[in-house]
Order: sequence, then structure tokens, then C-alpha cells
Amino acid sequence: MLTRFARNAFLGLLLATVSMVSNGLAKQTARHAHFNDSTASLLADHGPIWVTFQNEIRNFRPPADALIQQIESLRLIPELDSWSTETLSILHQLSRVELDTDQTRELYERLATQANVAHDISEVVRERGENSAETRYDYCEVARLSYRIQRRLAIWNSLLESKTQLEVNQKAVTQSFGTGSVPHQRLLDDLASGQIDPVWRDYLMLDSLESVMANTSPGSPKVKSAAREVLARIYSPVLDDEQAGYVISVVSPYSIELLKDVASLPVDEMELLRRIENYELSPSSLTGYYLNDQYQNLLWSEKPAENAIASAIETHYRNANIRLSFSERLLNRLLPKLPEIEQPVDQNIKGARVLGKSRVSNQLRVNLIPDDSQIQFNVETRGDVQSDTVAKTKVFRVTNLGKANYEVFQNVTINKDGIEAVGDPYARSKANQFLVGVESTLDRHPILGGLARKIAEKNLQRDASETDRMYKRTVESSAEEQMRTQVSEQLQVVRELAYTKLFQPLFGMDLEPEPKQLATTEDQMVVRYRIGGRDQMAANTARPLDSASSLMSFQLHQSAINNAISRIGLNGNQFTIDELVAHLRGFIGAENSTQPRVKSDRHAEIGFAYFDPILVEFQEGQLKVTLNLRSLKIGEKGKVWKNVSLTAAYRFVRDGMKIQLQQNDDGTRIRGKRLRFGDRAAISTVMKVLFKKEYSVESLPDKIAQRIDTSQLEISQLSVSDGWLAVSVDDREFNTAQETVFDILRTSSSRKLINRR
Repeated sequence: MLTRFARNAFLGLLLATVSMVSNGLAKQTARHAHFNDSTASLLADHGPIWVTFQNEIRNFRPPADALIQQIESLRLIPELDSWSTETLSILHQLSRVELDTDQTRELYERLATQANVAHDISEVVRERGENSAETRYDYCEVARLSYRIQRRLAIWNSLLESKTQLEVNQKAVTQSFGTGSVPHQRLLDDLASGQIDPVWRDYLMLDSLESVMANTSPGSPKVKSAAREVLARIYSPVLDDEQAGYVISVVSPYSIELLKDVASLPVDEMELLRRIENYELSPSSLTGYYLNDQYQNLLWSEKPAENAIASAIETHYRNANIRLSFSERLLNRLLPKLPEIEQPVDQNIKGARVLGKSRVSNQLRVNLIPDDSQIQFNVETRGDVQSDTVAKTKVFRVTNLGKANYEVFQNVTINKDGIEAVGDPYARSKANQFLVGVESTLDRHPILGGLARKIAEKNLQRDASETDRMYKRTVESSAEEQMRTQVSEQLQVVRELAYTKLFQPLFGMDLEPEPKQLATTEDQMVVRYRIGGRDQMAANTARPLDSASSLMSFQLHQSAINNAISRIGLNGNQFTIDELVAHLRGFIGAENSTQPRVKSDRHAEIGFAYFDPILVEFQEGQLKVTLNLRSLKIGEKGKVWKNVSLTAAYRFVRDGMKIQLQQNDDGTRIRGKRLRFGDRAAISTVMKVLFKKEYSVESLPDKIAQRIDTSQLEISQLSVSDGWLAVSVDDREFNTAQETVFDILRTSSSRKLINRR
């Protein structure tokens, strides 16, 4: 670290001197490094080095075209009249007026105030007419305005802070190893010299990187993408602490430094903001691709200020897109009812052999432990033990009845490192033994036998407390050992199930399931995950809230589905209808289904677009599925249509514990250039094969539904809006009033936005 700092300081001083002699050199070489500011170039030990002088800071004027359009579309709402005028005035000042840092910060503060006012206005709109569908729509849109402003301000303030830091130090200099061949060769040499296991080389895709660098000119986008892929795997959230530590130990800091330099270019702030507005206006894989390119440029930068901007983008545009919550009530219903167990007793206690049997009955319970940083709970077993034993010595035979009540606890945590039992089980009990009878070998001698029994009974009474303690310890140690064994076995089953059924398929699709929140409250276990690759965006809107009393709920953002679709091999590929159905069935695991496969009665060839081949949207109570096709051919010698989009819309209907998806004919669309009536009629036949009129989906997974009685359950919430599908299931007795989308959003508006996501 010190050597690099000294080298950079020396080069900065040297280059400052050179720049005074030849100021034109920097401007001439800037275009080669794709920098926006003055750049100088010198040859050093590590090849060409580009140094950017940041002594001139451009005025920062964020464009907010999409936000302006969103506000203007709502100006007819009476309560927004004066608010819209004031907010649009602030936005126009930001985009058109030359501003210094203090003036910009002041306008940001005014805009933040307007966001808070928008929240208050949404409550006024709600109170204006709770029973009006039109008012409900107005309320939802106004409530979203506040967050739309706040997420932009998070990025804008991060950029402003970055600019402020540069203003403090006008002589700040940033270094890049540039795009020459020498640093590339240094990177190749350094990676080759490292003793990296072949399996890990394959995981890190180092062979792919080396191949790209060997066959592509320095500075190529392919090299940049390959370097980003390696970095993404080095810092992958799916690695545990041991794996992450190993990777960092075998890939040298110098290689990582070179990789980051190859993976990033100087940031163009205005381009970043334009990409954000494009994504806000039309979220898609294409606009997300360009925004993600800007994000990774910031992510792999060596500047903390630019990393902070990347963090803001991560929070507001790459957030968790799946949330699950399970109540303590549901978890306890899922626990099996344990049968009464009869166990033999065969022990040696104080020289006596104790034989008999014991009957054990158990009840399991899960108790959630509030924890904001991980899921934490304890498994509790409460049981009764009844024993019938006989203790035999050479002289005496003692019959006892024992009775014990015990509790045993085992703490369990679930965090980013996995699921583990914490510490040893702990048991406590109340136990007593009752003397039933004493027999002696001297019983055939009435006087001696009676005397012997009295002495034995007196000794037993004297030792009763110690006997009870021994019985208590036996019960507790047995309970602890059983708990230890059973929890260990069950946790191993859960680990294998989670890996094989959940995570392994996602890993195979290059989707990184990243936990954004694992937490427990007094009543709920909450899991929030981001499903997507490093190159994909995720949730960027506030999710609907579930009821705190619901048995189970899930919220699914459309980005989780679209991210998965982009990984299933459709982009740019061509299929017949039967090939497409088989391809999709293979990916969703339905290839071995007993349901007969329907064959299409017409030949069709479908060529999917390179971006968003299938686009799923959750908007205003509907599911919209769009097929974007670069080509469509019907019939073996039929006509070929280019750049056609087929959209089917489905409305959600509750049907007991099922969700019915019913096709909405008004939402069915065929789009393309110069499509005649006959063309549309022909294409509609393909749509009938690809899109069924109705689908039925169970609200609970089969394994959960099989463990509990679902006859008294119902779907208590079904909300589809702003990219989210939210479903809650509850007991009917806990859900006397049906919740609507309006109720959910009204509830959510009373909480902080950061907690809603």
C-alpha cells in the first residue's frame, strides 16, 4: 500500500511538471482512454498509465425527464395543483440553471421537503373518498411520488458529495493503468504465477479471461466484461467466509487492482443520470443493461466516493425482489405431532441393576427470538416420563414408579453462513420416584424378613432426595441427547433440501441468491433475497406490506422472474412451438410430469429477441406476459414477420386457497409494423397455443399444504401493483374484513420507505 502511494505521488508530481510544459499532450491522449477530462500519458514500469487531472469540476445539473413526466401526468389531481407547480419549478432550476454546490444542495433540500409533502397529500387524497376506485388509484400514484423523488435524491446527493470532495482538493489526481498491452500482460503473468486450484480457476473463469485478453485488443468491451465477471465471482455473495477468504488469499492484491482497473472507466455523471431516467421511464432488460454498466463502473472504482454512489444504486435499483414471512403460529402448525414412545430401562445404580420400561410423550414448539441481523429461534420440547422399574440386588428387590416433567431447548440461527444449532441443548425437569414395594430373600423368615424390609425402606427414604436427583439428571441427559441428535439430523435435511431444490438451480443459471434481510420479530420470521446476477437489476419500487398477523405471506417483484427468464436460453434463439414448450418444461422441472404434453396442430418457428424475449409485468391488478420476437414464421412455407410483440394480460381472482389467472381479452395485443387483418388473425392462432385462457395456482406450496388443515384458511391479501405481486394467507377468524390494494398501500404509507423495501 505504501509503495503504491509513493509511486502515485511521484508520478503525480512528475506529470504536473510535464503538463505545464506541454498542456496539449493531455487533451490529445484523452480520447484514447475515453476520459472526459484532461489526461496525460507516460510510460512507466507497468506500461502506459493514464492520469486524469480533476482540477476543473463541471456544473452538476441532473436531468429528471421521467420524474417530470410522472409529475405532469398527475397534475389534474386537485390536491397536487400547487405542489406540482413548486416541484416542477425546482426540477427545472436544477436542470437549466448554472449552480454552485451550495445552491444545488439547497434545491435538493427543498425537493426532499416536497417528497415529504407528497406523502402528506396522499393521506388527504385517501380521506377524500375511500370507496372510490378512481380515488384509490390517485392515492396509490401520489404515494409513489414521494419514493420516486427520494430514490433519485439518494443518487444525486451521492454525486454531489463526490463533487464536493473534489472541490476540497482541486489537485486530486486519479490513476488508471490504461488500455495498453503491457498491463494486460502483467495481469496475465500475475494470474499465471498464482497457485490457484484448477477447480477454482474454472469457477473464477480465469481461462475465459485469459482467452479474451489474448485474442482481443486492449480496451475492448469484451475484456472489460470478462474482468467484471472475474471480480463478481471473487466477491460473490454466495461464497461463505472460508471460501471468500481462500479466493482473496490466492488472487494477489495486484491482480485485483489490475482487474478493477480493466473493469472500470472514468465516470460520466450525466450519462449515469440519463440511464437512470431511461430506466425509470421504461424499465426493461435493455435500459437495465445500460444502467448496470454504469453501476459496475462505479462498483469497481478505486474511489470511495464512487463506491458510495454504487451503494445508493444498489439500495434503490438493485434491492431484494423476493420477500417471505412465516408466522410463529404457522411454524408450530407445521411441526409433527410426536407419538408416545415406550423405552426399555436397563441401568446399574449403586450396585443395583434397574430394569423396567418408561413411556415418554413429547410436544414440540418453536419460539422466535427477535433479532434484526439473523433468524433466531429455539426449538422447545416439553415432555412427560412415566417409568415402572425394579431394582435388584442379591438381597432386595425394590419396585418404583417414576414421574417426570421436562423441558429441553436448543437455539438455532439462520444467517448468510447457513443454518446452525447454537451451543448445547439445555434441559430442566421435575422428577420424583415413588416406592411401590420392597421384597427380600429373607421374607420366608417372618421376623427377619419384616426387620430387613423396615431397614431397607428407612434407607430408601433417607436416600430419596439423592435418588430423585439421579432420576432427574437421567431424564435431563436423555432429553438433551435426543434433542441434539434430532436437531442435527433435521438441520442436515434442511441444508440438503435448500441446496438441491433452491440454491443449486439458481447457481446453475448464474443467478446469485443474495440475502438482503434475515430477521425475526416476536411473531414473524422474515427472509428477503435478491435474485439476479451481478449484471442484472432488481427491485426499484416500494413493495406492498403484508398484515403483521398473517400466517404466511410472500411478495414477488417482476424482476426476479425476468432475471430468471433471461438465463433460460431464449435470448436470440429460435424454436418451433413444441421445441419451446419442451425447452421451458425442462427448465421449470416439468419434463417428467405425468400431465400429457399438448402438441400444436400448426407449424410455427419463433425467433426471440436478444433483450426481454419474455417480459413479465405486475401492474394495476394484472399480470402481463409479452413475447418479444425478432421473427415469427407460421407454416413450413409461410410468411415471416419481423419484430413482433405478443402480449397477454391476466387478471387475478381469488378462489378459496387458489389464485385463478383469467385472460383479459382487452389486454391481448399483437404489435408490429404493417400488420394487416389477415396477419393478425394468423398470429392469433400462435397466441392461443402459447397462452391458455386460464391458469390455476395454489397459494401454498404442496409440502406446507400437506402438513396443515387448509379448510379454515383463506387468501387474506392479493395485491398486484407497481411491479409487485403480494399474497398473504391467514385463518378466517383472523381475517374478518377483506383487505384491498388500497388498504395495503394506506398501511404502508405510515412506515419508513426504507423498511418497505
